[in-house]
Amino acid sequence: MHKTIAAVRQDYADLAFNTAIARLMEYNNVLTRLDAVPRSAIEPMLLMVGPVAPHIAEELWARLGHDESLAFEPFPAADEALVVDETVTCVVQIGGKVRGKLQVPADIDEAAALELALADPAVTKWIADNRVVKVISRLPRMLSLVVG
Repeated sequence: MHKTIAAVRQDYADLAFNTAIARLMEYNNVLTRLDAVPRSAIEPMLLMVGPVAPHIAEELWARLGHDESLAFEPFPAADEALVVDETVTCVVQIGGKVRGKLQVPADIDEAAALELALADPAVTKWIADNRVVKVISRLPRMLSLVVG
């Protein structure tokens, strides 16, 4: 929810309504898979839907028992601690092709990422008897190795 709030807030600020709507649809898909959807997950969604679909948002807001219009409610705020990913997928490239994928901490440094990559059997089979000549890192998402 907090990632959606942060992303939709930024999308509205950038006037990127199509991506905001897409994010809200993704969030809705997650909610519809639940057995019971908590009210604390629905109310922020209605507040985020309000700018692009005000009539339906107002109707649903009233059905939740609110007497005041949702237009008078503040836009939901994201908890920044919950927005940050703890781990991300880092792809390892050798020769410009993806040869491995690692789950790494979001704040990993180059030395630790290289150590993890060189310990991965999917990566080491592509290095074989060669040595790593150059490391190009776009951490935490990508680590590219030049071997020779």
